[in-house]
Amino acid sequence: MALSLDGHRLPLPPEVARLVHALRDQRQERWQLDQTASTTPWLFPGQEPARPLGATYLNLKLRRHGIAPRAGRNNARLALATDLPASVLADFTGTSISNATRWTGYAKREWLDYIASRKQD
Repeated sequence: MALSLDGHRLPLPPEVARLVHALRDQRQERWQLDQTASTTPWLFPGQEPARPLGATYLNLKLRRHGIAPRAGRNNARLALATDLPASVLADFTGTSISNATRWTGYAKREWLDYIASRKQD
């Protein structure tokens, strides 16, 4: 199973996929009652059925369960920064070039060799 986030498909591990399926099935019943408000059921619905749960509130709920989304996101971004130049990282993560440049600086990766090899092609 994959989760679609902002147009990107994110493959889920089997155990997480089972939990997501259970949550979706649980929410499906509520969504059918509120179908006039939204054409798509939200995995994390907000107070109003037509709107998703806000990022800040979702972050709080995850932290209550011992999940640190910011740490996971930062680790993932740092791992990407070691493998991608800042311009690609910015495009891939939807952040600014200055933010991506800062992350590649944290990764201490030098991209001059990469740029030189791309110029020769």
